[in-house]
Amino acid sequence: MAETEKESLKIAKEGRVSYNALSTLGGMIAEECNRDLVFPYCVYTYKKMFKDATIAPALSIMEMSISKVPWTVKIPKGKKEELKDKAEFLEQVMNDMDSTWSEFIRRASTINKFGFAPIEKVYRKRLRKEGSKYNDGKYGIKDLHLIAQDSVLGWEWSDDGRDLIGLRQAVVIPKGKNGDISKQSSGEVFIPRKKFLLFNKGADKDNPQGLSPLNAVYMAWRFKTELEKAEAKGVANDLRGLKVISIPPEYLAEDATEDQKATRKYFEEALKGISRGEQEGVIMPLAYNESSQKMFDFELKSVIGSNAHDTNAIIERYKKEILTGIMIPHLVLGQDGGGSFALSDNIKEVANTVIQARLREIRGQLNHDLIPQLFRINGWDTEVTPYFDFEEDESSDWDEFSKAVQRIAAVGGIVLDAPTVNSIAKKLSLPIPFDDEDISLEEVEKYTTAKTTRSGDGMEVGKVGEGTSDVLSGEDKSISNMENA
Repeated sequence: MAETEKESLKIAKEGRVSYNALSTLGGMIAEECNRDLVFPYCVYTYKKMFKDATIAPALSIMEMSISKVPWTVKIPKGKKEELKDKAEFLEQVMNDMDSTWSEFIRRASTINKFGFAPIEKVYRKRLRKEGSKYNDGKYGIKDLHLIAQDSVLGWEWSDDGRDLIGLRQAVVIPKGKNGDISKQSSGEVFIPRKKFLLFNKGADKDNPQGLSPLNAVYMAWRFKTELEKAEAKGVANDLRGLKVISIPPEYLAEDATEDQKATRKYFEEALKGISRGEQEGVIMPLAYNESSQKMFDFELKSVIGSNAHDTNAIIERYKKEILTGIMIPHLVLGQDGGGSFALSDNIKEVANTVIQARLREIRGQLNHDLIPQLFRINGWDTEVTPYFDFEEDESSDWDEFSKAVQRIAAVGGIVLDAPTVNSIAKKLSLPIPFDDEDISLEEVEKYTTAKTTRSGDGMEVGKVGEGTSDVLSGEDKSISNMENA
């Protein structure tokens, strides 16, 4: 064996040499430079952001869109008979938890808020006395609990720092006896990595906390919030009004008498109260000086600046930046009088892409972590297993979908076997025609509608007109069919 081949073989056997290079401090991630976005402070920041009228509905729509998607159990091709009973078992598991499957998906979708979502795997024997619907003694799933992000105290890694071995959680026990609704904290608990699923977004450097989508819009949210406060304060002050109380100069002097200082203090407090909206007016003394001029006066002066800004337009700009940053830009489409159907479809497609990405992250963890562990607990082979899968988005326009099917089928691009026919029927919300998708094409043709379109025939030699037509007008209606490409 050549020396270079020996060196290559040696390198291949060495395994991993590199490190994650993740900065940590006492088990906490120290990658963020903005203190408001450093864990655990970021949890408080995110909770404030959740209350924003722009962010809250956007996150709710994203969460509902993810949790409403149906899930099924599928079998790898060619393994139907071998894994049929295991697939039925997984379907039973989905419907035999203390909470619903959609509730678990909703918990996992909190990665859109915090950037990560640790879900504890709680198993149980399938016995009725244990609360299961079944009584076969196999191990199923009791529940998939969310380990609340704001209860995570830190993470622990292996000695070489390459592998995550678990997390530390604060033990917070709710108290509800005798009207006491406070929370009782009693230390912490260590949860091994094999005990929980870990969903995270944008996990650079194998960061278990991922990256919250809210980080990207934090500055826009801060500016928008401050502008809204300023706008509200401006409205309270009538936007242009500057309150002015006039008093004799001796009341403002350092050597003013105690009575004069008391009078000045009264007017200062009155001015503050009016500016804050805490009082409607002020009692003014009717006093004149030797020149018959009022000694005390109150007026509201107009303030007009040459650099006035449209705060509403600026706030709307930040609002759009926020919704674009968290991938829900279609919520503002048309609110400013613009937009089109084509633009709406494109923008919604972006949001659907994000939703699909989140679903794929969830699917990957389930099939890579949950199923193999569940099968090993039951003593089953894990080389090939059934798998969880979500149904792709079916919200496409039926008209566009039917056109696509016609065009592709017209040139022989679709094989109308049982899986294809079932997929088309499912897309159109029709009853699924074939339970057995392994039946032959001949069997499928017996039960499907015969083709009547001739859109793919093209121009015949010696004929006139377009497509399949041999006349210029009249009987052949395919002339006016713009789909006869």
